[in-house]
Amino acid sequence: MSSDNGQAASLTKTDLAAILSDAFAPWVRDLNLSVENIGSDGITMRLPADASLLRIGGIVSGQAMTAMADTTMVLALAVHFGGFRPVATVDIAMSFMRAVKSSDVLCEARVRRAGRSLAFVHAELRAADDIEIAAVANGTFAVPDTGARPETDRQPASTQTRRLT
Repeated sequence: MSSDNGQAASLTKTDLAAILSDAFAPWVRDLNLSVENIGSDGITMRLPADASLLRIGGIVSGQAMTAMADTTMVLALAVHFGGFRPVATVDIAMSFMRAVKSSDVLCEARVRRAGRSLAFVHAELRAADDIEIAAVANGTFAVPDTGARPETDRQPASTQTRRLT
């Protein structure tokens, strides 16, 4: 895996945990996601079993699995770019194929393509004690221009030079 500038990406589990702590909303941190593996073509994260995330029948809720997939895909992009970039989810499509019952969930995400303005990432989720895929996610992410000026600089000149009368 390489970053935008051709250098090898070298983020560690500790680096990704720091990004998760610093760049994500408190309710995402409350999912207690952890990085299991950083591979050459993606990352794997774990969502620990938690009664608060279960629905009727002891099934892990789709909302929790979708949040996990989105978060894992964003961190997979951080690994791909060699550092965190504040990407924005443009679209995420989830397909649930089987229930995950009262189990930790593993999510493996791989960057399929990362261009100048959009990135495409695929994720597969499964129960930690099962080899069968339970759900898949495909996400499209807006990638900010690293050379962009602050948002206030992007305002039309007419709004920057308004005079009070």
